[in-house]
Amino acid sequence: MGEGNHQATPRECFVIAPIGPDGSETRRRSDQILNFVIRPVVAERGYVAVRGDEIERAGLITSQVLDRIIQNDLVIADLTDQNANVFYELAVRHALRKPFVQLMAKDQQLPFDVQGMRTILVDHTDLDSVHAAKEQLGRAIDAIGSEADIVTPMSVALTLQELRGSSSPRETGLSQIIETLPQMMDILQDLHRHLGMGGSAAASDDDDHRRLRTLVESLAARGGVTEEELGGLLGGGSSKFERWVEHLIQRVGGNNHRRV
Repeated sequence: MGEGNHQATPRECFVIAPIGPDGSETRRRSDQILNFVIRPVVAERGYVAVRGDEIERAGLITSQVLDRIIQNDLVIADLTDQNANVFYELAVRHALRKPFVQLMAKDQQLPFDVQGMRTILVDHTDLDSVHAAKEQLGRAIDAIGSEADIVTPMSVALTLQELRGSSSPRETGLSQIIETLPQMMDILQDLHRHLGMGGSAAASDDDDHRRLRTLVESLAARGGVTEEELGGLLGGGSSKFERWVEHLIQRVGGNNHRRV
């Protein structure tokens, strides 16, 4: 068979969504979002969309779902109704730092855990909203290849945990952590805002900031971060954050002079 008869095998896009029983409103909405929003957009970009209930192979369905979440080039998660299975499966993808897109019913509110993540809102009963959601989804998929590393609350927590257990910070991707420090701060600030300004929430937020500052200060004291890396954090932050970074740069510079 000649090369001209070969067609590129489409990549698989796994769709995480609340499904519901046959005939239910949940199933009806999920089918419409899949067939009229997701499938046309991903097909134009060389993907075939597959939802969990469409997996045909014999075997443990949970294992097959997780395999797709781990292996597939793209995952689209519908967070409508805050389904527990959807959030469990999305958390796995967040931890992997692999491409994903989140969408949700327009009349619902995101839980604070993912409010810092971009999410496409869509009303499946409104054709204008469906059209806008398709355009946003297309742009989100097109931007995946050009965006920087994917940072999620889950990936930040896991990376910090790895750093705590490492005797050699540079070997665990220190420079990557330093580069994403402003994003970590943003995530913590978002959590603080959405949890409210009550005493327990504020105390928890202060705790998170304190632990993050302590980690970076410890790395600076051990020579695990350079003046240049810290200098890259300057610009665009709060005055308090800028003063803290400048203080760390002075400490690192002083340590370097003492070693000479």
